[in-house]
Amino acid sequence: MAFLLGPSRYKAESSLILTAPPSGGTLSMDPTKPVGLTNPLLQYNDGLRTVAGILIVAINSKEEMGKLGVRENDGTEVVIDDGRSNSDLLGVVTLGPFLHVKVESGEPGTAQRILERAHQRLREELIAYQTKLGAPKTTFIAINTVALLPPEYDGARRTQLAVGVLVATLFLGLAGAYGVVVRGLFPRRPPAGTAKADDDAPEEAEAAAETPAKEHTANGQVPAGTPLNSVADDEDVPDGQAAPNPHR
Repeated sequence: MAFLLGPSRYKAESSLILTAPPSGGTLSMDPTKPVGLTNPLLQYNDGLRTVAGILIVAINSKEEMGKLGVRENDGTEVVIDDGRSNSDLLGVVTLGPFLHVKVESGEPGTAQRILERAHQRLREELIAYQTKLGAPKTTFIAINTVALLPPEYDGARRTQLAVGVLVATLFLGLAGAYGVVVRGLFPRRPPAGTAKADDDAPEEAEAAAETPAKEHTANGQVPAGTPLNSVADDEDVPDGQAAPNPHR
């Protein structure tokens, strides 16, 4: 039941990499002697990883998250790092300047839209940073997409919720069973005064039953409602004489 009632989650991910221009990071001052071209995939260095770190710090700010459309307590989560949150990049994260973007949301359209905005903001921030530093446009670093995963259903949250509810139910059941067993082993004792009163009650009832019926008479007079035959039986009659008839 908890699995069915849990919120749906959709996840979209992308892996990006920074690349240097073919001419490298230097612009020749002599047009007749251009700088030699190099394969951008062979120009990875610590400088590109430094730029990746700068972008990660800049985009993860609260203000930037607001620009992406992420609001507090709306259920949307965004992770932008160097790839350490992606198990597929763990082995190569120290070898290249990677950017990994992951978006989780309750709606697939929202996850896709925020992922696209994150790509756009990373590129805009990279261009603005290089322009601010006065780098020639021919030496600008570019961002290229390595892998892009469209929004897909992620049932991990529902599974975690169902497991949590199951564990809590089992714990409460065991606690209740333990309480019943403990109460059975150590029954609650009644107060001392109550127990004594209960013990004296049978003795008082037995004494009342053994009281002679003649005590019902006072000064030789029969109380109203007392059967006459009972009084006659209680009177002392000499041996050999019949008891007087009270009806005479």
